[in-house]
Amino acid sequence: MSDRRWTHWAAEITLCCVMAQPLAAQTAVEPSAVASAPAAADDAPREVLSPAEWRQVDASVDRALAWLASEQQSDGSFPTLEAGQPAVTSLCVMAFIAHGHMPGAGTYGPNLERATDYVLECQKENGLVAIVATDGPEITRQVSHDMGVTAAYNHAIASLMLSELYGMSGTERAARIQKVVARSIRATLEMQRWPKDRSEDRGGWRYVDDFDDNDSDLSITGWQLMFLRSSRNAGFDVPKQAIDDAVAYVRRNFSRRYGAFGYTINDPDPRSRGMAGAGILALAHAGFHGAPEARRSAEWLQQYDFDTYNQLVPFTQDWYHDRYHYSLFNCCQAMYQLGGRHWEQFFPRAVHTLLENQQPDGSWQAESHFHDGQFGNVYTTALVVMTLGAPNQLLPVFQR
Repeated sequence: MSDRRWTHWAAEITLCCVMAQPLAAQTAVEPSAVASAPAAADDAPREVLSPAEWRQVDASVDRALAWLASEQQSDGSFPTLEAGQPAVTSLCVMAFIAHGHMPGAGTYGPNLERATDYVLECQKENGLVAIVATDGPEITRQVSHDMGVTAAYNHAIASLMLSELYGMSGTERAARIQKVVARSIRATLEMQRWPKDRSEDRGGWRYVDDFDDNDSDLSITGWQLMFLRSSRNAGFDVPKQAIDDAVAYVRRNFSRRYGAFGYTINDPDPRSRGMAGAGILALAHAGFHGAPEARRSAEWLQQYDFDTYNQLVPFTQDWYHDRYHYSLFNCCQAMYQLGGRHWEQFFPRAVHTLLENQQPDGSWQAESHFHDGQFGNVYTTALVVMTLGAPNQLLPVFQR
């Protein structure tokens, strides 16, 4: 993306975020916040690609967004399994926002409004934002494992999207989003406080069902922490202790044996590229950009690459934690947060691989991992588009 386009969109969206927030949230923003936003990531330079390469990225993203828009359903959702909703639709919305498209404005404005309305309608009485989840005034853990897994991800990802969108919405839609996000926060805090079998799992999140001895994992915790940070930044009442407890869990998840963040604390081999990136990103959200754990995880990640498209790294596990597209998304955002040589070495190679493997219709393949593959290539295309949009810094939660 050219500096001209990036600066224009960053200033426009940051300004919209500030002006659309309630007065209490506006007064908490420093007067220089809007003017300084584009300069906040000077140590993650945009000249890692040439102007010609940025034009190729722009053209690739334009084709991908056109394809995503063509796939949108009449109810506003983007197609996937029902169990993947509204997380997949929310990822699609964030993919558009990551490249400067906003609800109610421009070519894709109506698409984003319809998608947002769809997600807003997915919240249950108990606060969970998920199509496949139990309703009623209380969250019950007496659900199937499949429901417990997907409901946790759907809730965290969809709530994050709505929180990010809150400040970009007009008064009427912002009021609707405010009610949903406030209830989502209560549900998220309730799940964080569920009893843990082991003290080291305190502060994290796991599935809605009580599945095994692990009561927290870094994957779901990363999304829930992003949601709480996003909500707090948008002016919602989020207890600082909840975020501090989550960050403490993330730090405990660092594996000194492997020199990287892992999926769970007690797994004998918790490695995956995605969790290494998720840990770096989680610490960045808490302001620990240069934490020793983050830098060691980045060094560990540099032993592996994403050059072979859609290929998993098995390590020595019976169960493959690794996912290609999800890992690439996490690692790209993480390397941007670290900046410097980590970003310079990571992003150009990732761009080359992604552009080489974009399909003629503008999409990318479905995930090769047997679990994530079921959610289709709308899911993976949204993750790729967000990956390519990392340096744009248009989603507030990913800004440095």
